Amino acid sequence: MAPNAPLAALLIILLAVSAVSLGVAEDDNYSRKPYIIHMIKSMKPGHFTSHHHWYASMLDNVSQSDEELLLYTYDIVLHGFSAMLSKAEAEVMESMDGCLAVIPSSLEKVETTRSPEFLGLASTSAGLWSEYSTYGEDVIVGMIDTGIWPESKSFNDQGLGPPPSKWKGECESGWMFNSSHCNNKIIGARYFFRGYEKAQNITLNETSPRDTGGHGTHTASIAAGAAVPDSNYFGFANGTARGMAPQARLAIYKACWAQGCVDADTVAAMEQAVIDGVDIISISIGSADVPFYMSPRAIATYRAIEKGVFVSGSAGNKGPFMSNLSNTVPWVITVGASSIDRDYPASVVLGNGQVVTGLSMYNGAEELLGALVYETTNDHSRRCLAGSLDPTVVKGKIVLCDRLLFSIHPDETSAVSKATEVARAGGAGMVVTNEILQGADQKVTDTINNLPSIAVSHTAGEQIKANIDSTGNNATAALNITGTTVVGNTITAPIVAAFSSRGKSNGYPHILKPDLIAPGMLILAAVGSGYRLLSGTSMACPHVSGIAALLKSIHPTWSPAAIKSALLTSSYSLDNAGQPIKDSYTMEAATPFAMGAGHVDPLAAVNPGLVYDMEATDFIDFLCTLNYTSKQIALLTNDYHSCTKSNSSFEAGDLNYPSFSVLFDSNSAINRAVQTKRRTVKYVGSVNSSDEGDVVFQV
Repeated sequence: MAPNAPLAALLIILLAVSAVSLGVAEDDNYSRKPYIIHMIKSMKPGHFTSHHHWYASMLDNVSQSDEELLLYTYDIVLHGFSAMLSKAEAEVMESMDGCLAVIPSSLEKVETTRSPEFLGLASTSAGLWSEYSTYGEDVIVGMIDTGIWPESKSFNDQGLGPPPSKWKGECESGWMFNSSHCNNKIIGARYFFRGYEKAQNITLNETSPRDTGGHGTHTASIAAGAAVPDSNYFGFANGTARGMAPQARLAIYKACWAQGCVDADTVAAMEQAVIDGVDIISISIGSADVPFYMSPRAIATYRAIEKGVFVSGSAGNKGPFMSNLSNTVPWVITVGASSIDRDYPASVVLGNGQVVTGLSMYNGAEELLGALVYETTNDHSRRCLAGSLDPTVVKGKIVLCDRLLFSIHPDETSAVSKATEVARAGGAGMVVTNEILQGADQKVTDTINNLPSIAVSHTAGEQIKANIDSTGNNATAALNITGTTVVGNTITAPIVAAFSSRGKSNGYPHILKPDLIAPGMLILAAVGSGYRLLSGTSMACPHVSGIAALLKSIHPTWSPAAIKSALLTSSYSLDNAGQPIKDSYTMEAATPFAMGAGHVDPLAAVNPGLVYDMEATDFIDFLCTLNYTSKQIALLTNDYHSCTKSNSSFEAGDLNYPSFSVLFDSNSAINRAVQTKRRTVKYVGSVNSSDEGDVVFQV
């Protein structure tokens, strides 16, 4: 047997190698994820009858898998397709003829009874609605989000005729949704889930345009919801809920699911929206901070504005720290969030008679009297984190809870989570205060209705803690919850929301972002069959989308850039007290990196006088200043462009943008000198003229 030992050993080694190879193959297959493959459309070989067949053949060449790998084909907002590939397969695909690039498909997260009045839309004497007799009718707003709850009263089509003739879309059926759910308000609804299913390695059971989370319904009703009287959230914020463009049409594209939105699905939704004939695309979804040519969303939005579609995007909810924006591309309007002039007063009366003011959105007992406790056993208990409170200590009492303004752990910032923990431990009520003082001595703005609760500022919280320290176990308090809503100039507004993402834009500092701010704090809009108060730049974005629809209905020939210019140049920078708009994080005057050009002003935007207009091709020289290669520019523009033949004197700040950001290098005497920027303006006033001229700015 000895002579055969080496052979046996070799066989064992070969088996081992085979096993290892098999393991790698299985791992590669298991690790497949969605990629977006950008193709040169004109390079399709003649023997393929369609681009779809060409793409399928390419997939067959890079993978022997029996699994269906092709997700979507694209032909409008980009040329190419999306597919499930391993890293190795993606590398092979990128080397094939006709392939421009293979880019991973990211998973991104999704980020108004009073706001129409606050924005001057509903004034009976000089509001945009009354003065121009337009409510956005026949303008189509495409919402790329989590779907729609069609039964909401906000989507009734009373007074609306058939969809405009340009509409080419349809209403898809699915789980708890059929074509009869569409009407002359919701004129189309589609859903995109293949990328999400593959990325999450799951099978969705609830595939349809129906919104199960509420985000998409909320944003859609802000943009273009119909007027619904007596709308409120447990009695709060009562009034007539209506969108910015209440007679605009809604086209729904559900591309976001429980864990987020996969680029492959989002791009497919944008592609279909452009094909269907939308005028506006509203995207309240985060985006990765990558170069434009590496972002499928950046590419798709460029192609959309090239087709004349206005695109608005949320700035993100990663404030107040600098340079953490979403949707920073210069062809998209990037919207930050601000407050409106509405409050919900309540008070805490301490045992010594001291009254501490706060706010509450609990619609229950108007007064609760009881023992007051502050559980300081550890950081978790004083912050009322899940499972931290001792029922023997807090049962039947009013519990004071600390809240962090910013944390990676939601329980530390969410007043709702704290109320849930207090209720679990048997507490009768809650007072929540900010643990630290930072800028605005602001109150928590979460909506809590599962427990009698009042939110107070950090300073007020310190007063309550001092009272507890001095009285010990004998501390008492009364929660006076009025259940009322106060609106008007007694409340300083607008203020930039602390959570609203700030600029500057990473990699593109010459473009000022965000572009502007709009209402995004405690906005009442539809969720399910009712209404809820939600906060976020997700709420600010559809305000601007709806206002853009109004402008489009008044000025149907305006380009996306002209609409954007009108919105930015007409924005304002003073609050309702005539003072500079403040940043709620610092309570000092907000910088342009917090509020961009200022706060949106719909009525002023109708007649801006002059606009900074652009076409999609005007961005090419700007892309060259970023040192993009011809191939990288082709990913965006679908056309090779030699930057060596561009205007060599063109700088990034020379883009005909309605704002600009100038960089000064403290280490360079040259850069500390005066800088000159030139813009071209176009007259769009009431006089019949289309004159253009140049304006020179010196900074």
